[in-house]
This record gives sequence, structure tokens and C-alpha cells, in this order.
Amino acid sequence: MTADNDRPTARRRRSDRNIRSNRRSAKARGKRRVSPIVWILLVVSLAFLAYAIINKNTAQTRLDNLHAEREAAKKRHEDELVYYVNLRKNSGVEDIINKYSAMYQVDSNMVSAVIARESHYDMYAQSRVGARGLMQIMEDTGKWIAGKLNVEGYTYEHLFDPDINIRFGTWYLSYLSDNFGGDPILVASAYHAGLSNVKLWLLRHSEDGVNLGTHEIPMDDTKDYVKKVMNAYALYYENYVVNQ
Repeated sequence: MTADNDRPTARRRRSDRNIRSNRRSAKARGKRRVSPIVWILLVVSLAFLAYAIINKNTAQTRLDNLHAEREAAKKRHEDELVYYVNLRKNSGVEDIINKYSAMYQVDSNMVSAVIARESHYDMYAQSRVGARGLMQIMEDTGKWIAGKLNVEGYTYEHLFDPDINIRFGTWYLSYLSDNFGGDPILVASAYHAGLSNVKLWLLRHSEDGVNLGTHEIPMDDTKDYVKKVMNAYALYYENYVVNQ
């Protein structure tokens, strides 16, 4: 009786162990059956997320840098504007500039720009080659202009006189403007390098023989001079015309 009861019990135990073993095997097989595609998608998703985070940070950095560059450029512009305007206002020669600009039909802002770049409004400035005064007029050029304007008793020392210097320099700008149709780049180039040189540059370096871009000026010192004069001209124009 006892033996008969033990056998079914043993079979049931073995059956239970088999069921549990089968369940564990099924779970193990279930774990092993994760598709490679799922892993690929997971990796791609993580990579995309990482890329999005990095890209967002990079874009923000670029935006911050651009903003900083613009703010710096704005500050430089404001500083230059104040510098050039104060040079003219504190020079004591504004009335002289306006008088001869009107007389010879030259933009006073152009005259102001040339003075700023030539002498920084120092009426006693003199270059190593002998150019004198506010508009840095050479001795021979001064004699020639004095003859054109019928100025009696003129001497080289008169170039330190602001009235004479600005009168001569403004007349000369008008003379150059008549030769170049009022083109400020050509006028500034000729004021620095001479009328004949600029006419030659137009023949050799200009694309149309009429206009000359700053990049087409063959002499580096004249190119640099013209860029600075044009910058000062724009600043004076902004202050005295646009902002009025």
C-alpha cells in the first residue's frame, strides 16, 4: 500500500521538476530570442540622440559666437564714430572745412576724412617727405595750387596755416573730382598717389576703364590709405547726414 502510494508521488515530483525545467528553458530561450534588428534600432536611436544633443550644443555655441562677434563689431563701430567725430569737433577748424567745402563744391565729410587720415587734425603735422599741415600738402603742390588760385605772397610756411591749408586741399579735391567724375575712391587714390598714376591704373587694372575698386589698386600703401579714408568718410557721413 505504501509502496504504491510512493510511486505516483515520485512521478509527480519528477513531472513538476520537468515543468519547472521547461519553464526555465522557455524563459532562457525567450531571452536569447531578442532580434538583432531590435539591438540595431536601439543603437541607432542612442546614436541619433547623442548626435542631436551634440548638434544642439554646437549650434548654440556658433550662435553665441556670432552674437559676440556682432556685439564686438558694433562696439568697434561706435568707438570709431566717436573718435572721428571728436577729432573734427575739437579741432577748431569745422567752420573752415564747411566754408571751403561749400566754396569748391566738395562734400565736407570727404574733406574731414582726408584731414583725419592725413594728419589726425594736427595743423603742424609734417611728413618725412615734406608734406605739411592738416591736409599734408607737398611744397611743389602748394606752389602750383597757389598759382591756380592767384594767392599772392604765398610761401611754404603758409601750409601750417589752417585756413590756407584747408583751402588748398579742398580745392585740390575738387580738381581731382572733376577729373574722375566725383568718384571718391579715385579721388582719394589720386590725392595719395597722384593724378597721372590713377589714370594709368584705370587703363591697366580697371575692369571697365572707368571705375577702380579698392582691390584693384596696385600699390599697397595707397590701397590701405583709401580704405581708411573711405571708412572715415562713411563715419562722418553717418554722423553729419544720416543721424541729423
